[in-house]
Amino acid sequence: MADTYIFLDIETTGLNPESDEIIEIGAIAVRQGEVVDRFHTLLSPGRKLPLQIVTLTGLTDDMLRDAPALPGEAEKLWSFMGGSPVFGHNISFDINFLQQKTGHLLLNPSFDTLDLVQVVLPGAESYRLETVRQILGVGSAVSHRALDDAEAAWGTFKKCIELFGNLDNEVLFRAIQVLGKYQTTFAEVLGRHLTETATRFPDRKNGVPYAFMSDSGPGNRNPGDHGSDQLFTDKTGGKYHVPDFTELEECLGPKGVFAENDPKYRYRQGQVDMLKTVSNGFREGRHIVVEAGTGTGKSLAYLLPAVVWALTDRTKVVVSTHTINLQEQLLHKDLPQIRDIAGIDFKAALVKGRNNYICLRRWEEMLKNAAEPGDTAGDNKYNHRETVFRLKVLVWLAMTVSGERSELNISPDQIRYWTVINSEQDYCLGPGCRWFARQCFVNRARRQAETADLLVVNHSLLLADIKIQNKLLPPYDYLVIDEAHHLEDSATQQLGWTVSLTAQRVFLVSMNRSFGKGGGPGLLFLLRQIQKNNTWKLSDSVHKLGGFIGEALDLVTKNSDSVNETEEFFIEWVNHNCNENFDDSSSVLRIREHHRQDASWKAYASIKENYTYRASLLEKILGKIAGLLQKEDDEGDGKEFISLIKDIEYQRGFLREVISQMHLFCDGEPNSVHWVEILRGEKPEVRFRSAPVTVSRLLSENLFLTKKSILLTSATISVDGNFDHFMERTGLSLIPEEKVVTRLIESPFAYERQSLLCIVRDIPNPSSVCDAEYVQFINPVIRDIARIFRGRTLVLFTSHKMLRESYHRLRPELEPEGITVLGHRIDGGRTRLANEFRKNPCCVLYGSSSFWEGIDLPGDMLQCVIIVRLPFLPPNTPVIEARTEEIARKNRDPFFGFTVPEAVIQLKQGFGRLIRTEEDEGVVVVLDCRLVARKYGRKFLSSLPIKTHIKGDTPTVLQKISDWHTGERAGFRVMNLLENAGDIEKQLESWRRKRAEDAGTS
Repeated sequence: MADTYIFLDIETTGLNPESDEIIEIGAIAVRQGEVVDRFHTLLSPGRKLPLQIVTLTGLTDDMLRDAPALPGEAEKLWSFMGGSPVFGHNISFDINFLQQKTGHLLLNPSFDTLDLVQVVLPGAESYRLETVRQILGVGSAVSHRALDDAEAAWGTFKKCIELFGNLDNEVLFRAIQVLGKYQTTFAEVLGRHLTETATRFPDRKNGVPYAFMSDSGPGNRNPGDHGSDQLFTDKTGGKYHVPDFTELEECLGPKGVFAENDPKYRYRQGQVDMLKTVSNGFREGRHIVVEAGTGTGKSLAYLLPAVVWALTDRTKVVVSTHTINLQEQLLHKDLPQIRDIAGIDFKAALVKGRNNYICLRRWEEMLKNAAEPGDTAGDNKYNHRETVFRLKVLVWLAMTVSGERSELNISPDQIRYWTVINSEQDYCLGPGCRWFARQCFVNRARRQAETADLLVVNHSLLLADIKIQNKLLPPYDYLVIDEAHHLEDSATQQLGWTVSLTAQRVFLVSMNRSFGKGGGPGLLFLLRQIQKNNTWKLSDSVHKLGGFIGEALDLVTKNSDSVNETEEFFIEWVNHNCNENFDDSSSVLRIREHHRQDASWKAYASIKENYTYRASLLEKILGKIAGLLQKEDDEGDGKEFISLIKDIEYQRGFLREVISQMHLFCDGEPNSVHWVEILRGEKPEVRFRSAPVTVSRLLSENLFLTKKSILLTSATISVDGNFDHFMERTGLSLIPEEKVVTRLIESPFAYERQSLLCIVRDIPNPSSVCDAEYVQFINPVIRDIARIFRGRTLVLFTSHKMLRESYHRLRPELEPEGITVLGHRIDGGRTRLANEFRKNPCCVLYGSSSFWEGIDLPGDMLQCVIIVRLPFLPPNTPVIEARTEEIARKNRDPFFGFTVPEAVIQLKQGFGRLIRTEEDEGVVVVLDCRLVARKYGRKFLSSLPIKTHIKGDTPTVLQKISDWHTGERAGFRVMNLLENAGDIEKQLESWRRKRAEDAGTS
């Protein structure tokens, strides 16, 4: 390896080398830890720079006007680099871009500092260079300039090597062992640096090599500490007490402990009212449904009585949320406040499914089963990815005390490796595992849950617990379901199932996988190694095992043929029968009874029988292998093959489940809808899916009838002031009326003062025109609103196809005016775009379904929300279609009984993005004329927290928005009330009649 390292970065006009250009190159040469030379040049792109690039880099058209062209500067760059290895952050992007734009093949070895950062900072929120620089304290805050970023990549490399070298020598030696098995630049460079460090300090120890081996475990962390799955209070000193429920009301009062000790606390009568309702419900053993408007402070309103009830009744209370954000708020803000401010002594634990925790036995096997030294048969790409993942976990284990996946930033291409080391029930050896007693993370979490007063879970775990007869959570009788508007969808997803033919193919291929193929060696490969190398206690075992392995290998091939045959059939069958494409990337076809009577379905039934027969034969032969290994163990100490037997049982269980689901898919099952889904790509992926048509009876019988008291709360579960729709969909309507109490608590925000609702009437009904035509009408309105607010606008779409159409047409119009347009899944994912929006005050953000809720943009950063069309659910998706048919069979109108209420709840979520604090102000604009042109629009309007609105043609609405924005708001409320009551002329005529009647009476 050369002694000189080249750190390289380029800036471009975009991400596509076919259509974008390089505008800046920066590189530095580093020798023996010192920068010895620099290379920098600006380049002319031959076109105007996109606004996003100007904003991002600070480069302008004037700066690049006289810059040289790429070809000549590229030659200088090749000379500067020579044959030295090239380093950089996401360096493959820079190299590929340079190669495509210059036609020059770069043969230099490359090292990606992004991989190194992943290893050294396994839990970083982001691995983007600007984030990494802040975490490591490398360089200035300036970024997105080529030379500066090249310097930052060098600083990052240097700092990461230093941090890695500070770890315990045992960790370093294991890292060196992992790196020594691969022949890549990354492995060679990092291995050399770590070896030098370990050699310089051969006797260095930093205490225990792994944090979880320390006596100071998670139980000693403070409430609210990140990485802690449990909140413990300190019971010494008499600081804490358990108040009664009347004291709780005083806690939240205008002169209570929260008002006295929390400067940000605001007294809200609605919060106290909710606390009383929850307290009474718990005491009376009734189920409680509460809609608490935005800003009520509902989490404290239910946590305080939940904690006190758990302590006074000596019972457990479970709190379930839908989103991670709310879980983090409860764990790191609200619960610590209850301990510190209210002075209540309690224990709370976050409980997650066991597959969220690492299994140390499986982890050790992953390390042991890495590619053999010098193995060149393996795929280098997979080997490198797996190397990075192994090192990341190795470093993480030196830090973690919980072993919980959320502490790791796992990229999509690393998920497959996590599944190899996570803690699955079917892989668990129980007391037979050497880690079980003291170091097992799942056991630690279980012990915490058993001793806790309050458990925090998510909806998926809550419903999974119900699905397997309450085997995941400790017994409990009291439950809080926050974000309850997601309950039906979460139950639908959790109580359904999916069979992926791609997953089955991967499963079969992995059974015979050798070393170095990614994910470790497969079962049959390991069995062949055991057959050759093991000393057998029973004389005929080696012969029998060889026969079983041969049979299994033959059946793996036949099962793979069956998967291919099934896949080919359904791709052709769906293409023939399906006219619907969803989101341009998939085809979906619901399986109806007439399909099952069709001759082609009989052909599938024959394929399925052959498939399930072969799968059952493979399952049986695996059972014989497990039995043989068990006999060998019974002759010895009973532990030699215990781990392998467990793995075999897991694979048998997988096959049994697939067989069962394939039969259900072919034959049908009650209260279920089945469909086939084909995801388009380089190779199509076929999935068979099933979901319950209704979950109301399932929830009623397995949840509401089994618990003493359940609170269901959200800011958006009522429709037109009542809970009928929510209670019917979730099964609460099946509970005796006297067992359920409901409460609607209005938001403390002054919506009439803080917000303006506008409805544009002269845009065509979106259901009467195609998407492209509708975009032609809405884009000028979006453009003019964006100009009024100079960005600061969130545009909510129900269709990503329409979002893209509008985005690509509007962006060229707004960007020359200095207004950036960001599109979801065009310019990035939800988190990245939300962060960009917060940084850029002149920005319009285009969001699809995930932006309708759970995104907070308080203050001046968001001043307008545009709702492109009413959020009706797509009527032709299998589950929605089956549900509307079920309602119609009961002689009810599915549109008014299901579709409208669901859309109302979603609209309330979208409207709620605007006002997040008492200081926020802004405008919501609805472009869908059906809100005022159809009778059902009244349900939407009466369900919103603002009771007035302005409706009119585009010029009128734009003028009103402009007046509002500039502070000319006199008379708005009077006009709103008149418009909300009906046409102004009708109102005037009513007044005239009243005056005439009064005159006649007198």
